[in-house]
Amino acid sequence: MAKKILILSILSFSSFLLVNCGDTSPVIESLDGYKITVKDFEAAYDTALDSISRLQNIEKKTLLEFIEKDISEVPGQFQDLNYQLQKKNFYQTYRQMIMTKLVAEKKGYFSRPDVQEVLKQVEMQTIAQMYVSEQVEKKIQISDDQAKAECERMRNTDKNIASLTIDKCLSFAKAQMKQVQTREQLPLVVERIKEEITIKRNEKFDLDAYLAPKRKAIEPNSSTGTVEKK
Repeated sequence: MAKKILILSILSFSSFLLVNCGDTSPVIESLDGYKITVKDFEAAYDTALDSISRLQNIEKKTLLEFIEKDISEVPGQFQDLNYQLQKKNFYQTYRQMIMTKLVAEKKGYFSRPDVQEVLKQVEMQTIAQMYVSEQVEKKIQISDDQAKAECERMRNTDKNIASLTIDKCLSFAKAQMKQVQTREQLPLVVERIKEEITIKRNEKFDLDAYLAPKRKAIEPNSSTGTVEKK
């Protein structure tokens, strides 16, 4: 479910930026005058693959391998992703997004202040996630020798890994090592980002008081098993 929401979010955000000026590729279909072209769709599909690859820490090559397999051959946690990223399924989601956007434009939905605030939030969150992911990616270094050593280690400890071809074993080993290095590098990247920002606090503003919960604290009563307000 989380991955489905992720794909819809990526498409939703990118659909606000739709332009197909100067596009001379074949037209797939026209929706209320808006032409979905081959170039338009391929760009949206590739953007989704790149974004999911970065945000979910999955190598694009590995992601494509999952998509190309029969859904029964894909690990359970990736089956929903496999289904949604089949081009025929992705296209139906994509065209539905465009139709919704066109109707929303007709009704002046984008001009609403609350919608504008949500769009700013989505843009900020997406850029932040993608930027951090890209910076982490730059820090990850996995040599062929390291991948071979990890492959051999996993072959000796997991019979399922031992049955894989050497190429698939190496790919799996790199994916595992990438996850480990990502966990190590993520907090370091976040700290480096903070170091590039000059922070000047307003000493007259009580931030702790402003952020404090407005409701009274509730603590459990150990003797009665009930809760008491303070």
